[in-house]
Amino acid sequence: MKKNKIVLLALFSCLILLFTDCGILYAAPAKDAKYTVDAEEIEYDMESGDGTTSGKTTIIHDGRVIVGQKGSTFNSKTRSGHLFGGVKADKEDEHLTSEELFMYTDKYVSAVGNAVVIKGDRKIEAPRVDYHDDTKFAETLGGTARLSSTDGSWLRAGKITYNMETGLANATGGVSLESPPRNLTATGDSAVYDDKETGYIEMIGHAQATQNGNTVSGNKLRITNVGTEQSKTRAEGNVRMVFVSKEDKGIDNPAFSEGAVLLANGRTDFNPEYNVMDHILENA
Repeated sequence: MKKNKIVLLALFSCLILLFTDCGILYAAPAKDAKYTVDAEEIEYDMESGDGTTSGKTTIIHDGRVIVGQKGSTFNSKTRSGHLFGGVKADKEDEHLTSEELFMYTDKYVSAVGNAVVIKGDRKIEAPRVDYHDDTKFAETLGGTARLSSTDGSWLRAGKITYNMETGLANATGGVSLESPPRNLTATGDSAVYDDKETGYIEMIGHAQATQNGNTVSGNKLRITNVGTEQSKTRAEGNVRMVFVSKEDKGIDNPAFSEGAVLLANGRTDFNPEYNVMDHILENA
């Protein structure tokens, strides 16, 4: 028997019970949140829940509004689908844009093609971003990824995983970081980044950091309190320090004093109250 299918045209009359307002499909699976599909034309299989749309398509579910400019396929029972053509998805302080959007479930999506996911003041960009709405976990794929903040700070790498709820990121593949408010730059093979104000950045492998003209490098660098003026740097393995002269810029940031102790004494358990370079110059 031929499947029970219906085609909706925006100019036609709407079917009672199944449809309210022309062109809008109200699917009724056994879930609490209302699920609606609005498009120029909808073809829908009531038995399977499968549907296709043409033209500008809007899917609304669980407070999220998803718009694709060039149609979609969807399943109202599984909440899965595929929207294409300048896709935008918005829910509260979460905003997503991409060329295509694959919805595997109502909590797990892939944004493909110039993907951008924004939550609050954080933004992650990549060729593809997989996003889990329930855990606020984002993972980039397909090449260079960038995690940035509205204060101008950014982290760039070949791959980034980021928990937008906790602010913890893991980055691999040519990692670089820049924080203009802290006059800080850093590079490494991989990194762990806690972007809270009192968080840290840990660069691993060929690591180097520069702040206020002073540079420290080593196999591993850990910079704590990255969002404050009281940042500290701990260096491990083949440590090298380069300071600007006191006459040129002055050294009033203690971030590299601990690294200097590492270089001079091979210790990591000493935290001087004064700047080590000032002490060296005074006793030269």
